[in-house]
Amino acid sequence: MSESTTLHGEPARVTEIGSAGHVVFGPYRQLTHGVYQVDFTIALPDGGTQADMICATLDISADYGNRTIVERQIRTSELSTEPTTFTLLFVLRSIHVIEYRVHTNGTTKLIVGSDPVFTRVSGVLDEPVSDALLRGRDASALAADTRRILSHLSPERLLDHRKVRLGNEADGGYVCIDDFDGIDTALSFGINDDISWDLDAADRGLKILQFDHTVSDPAPDDPRMVFEARRVGEGGVSLADLIRQNDRGHVKPNIILKMDIEQSEWAVIDDTPVELLSRLAWIVCEMHHFQALADPGSRDLFDRCLTKLGSVFATVHVHANVWGGISSLANVIFPDVMEVSFANRAVYWTGTSDEVFPTVLDRSCDPEQPDFFLGAFRF
Repeated sequence: MSESTTLHGEPARVTEIGSAGHVVFGPYRQLTHGVYQVDFTIALPDGGTQADMICATLDISADYGNRTIVERQIRTSELSTEPTTFTLLFVLRSIHVIEYRVHTNGTTKLIVGSDPVFTRVSGVLDEPVSDALLRGRDASALAADTRRILSHLSPERLLDHRKVRLGNEADGGYVCIDDFDGIDTALSFGINDDISWDLDAADRGLKILQFDHTVSDPAPDDPRMVFEARRVGEGGVSLADLIRQNDRGHVKPNIILKMDIEQSEWAVIDDTPVELLSRLAWIVCEMHHFQALADPGSRDLFDRCLTKLGSVFATVHVHANVWGGISSLANVIFPDVMEVSFANRAVYWTGTSDEVFPTVLDRSCDPEQPDFFLGAFRF
């Protein structure tokens, strides 16, 4: 049990001897990749002599208390009647729901600040480089090779069409090519709880073939949507087969692809023959986990996939998902999650781009955070 008070004008709780438990907990914030700190404030209520003992534990937990990220025990010898600040630093490399907690064991009466101060120290994480990746080259050569791989995504300007935003104003919306002439089928890989892109595409006269093994049919009464609760790739449905089944054989491809399947996009691209990829008019894809450029196997996969796509498609739009964070590898800084729009070079004319990203069509995937500024995104 505890009662309300103030500590130097800030709200606080006074604990009771013999009563153990969490006196501060919450706020269940969803955080992404980055370095964070939380400052806790604790004081003793009077100047009486205190035996030196553990009296409280501070911790940061993730996923509703199921995982402790960092914790620190507090001893009475560290406290006085003046407020003492204790700082916990922690690093996240993926999205988690975070809780800051103060647990008292009931041995000592304490005044505990009710509102720990939360700070995002940095959104940029230095990715550790493995010895295998550095073998035979120095850091400068690794940086140059990292820029080479990322340069596959250097944007080109569409010369014969405009771009349009389909889907939500935040996460779930994508900047696409505003061309649906002769296109009658959209493959939508990864649905979750958001079909805003699918609805906008369907409103343009397309049949939407939806695939997601993690959800139930999101629009069972909409005849424009054909849903299958199947995984894409990895023993499930293949992109190659879907293209074969829906390709009408016209000079201009009749199929487009939207893909957001949480890192499985790399295996799907890798497994699909380039001659079948060329039967897609355009693609919009959320590409995940670029921080794995620090891993030799993933690096080779990303390089291979981006080279394959670049042989058929021009990158015509890039947008960073702020939920993914920013990484630094050999001092090359890049987003970990990118939304990329690709235009089939056999269908669309492109030229040198002077665009600056994000554009007026882009929206931050988290309305509470500003978009990452990518500039020209040239490496």
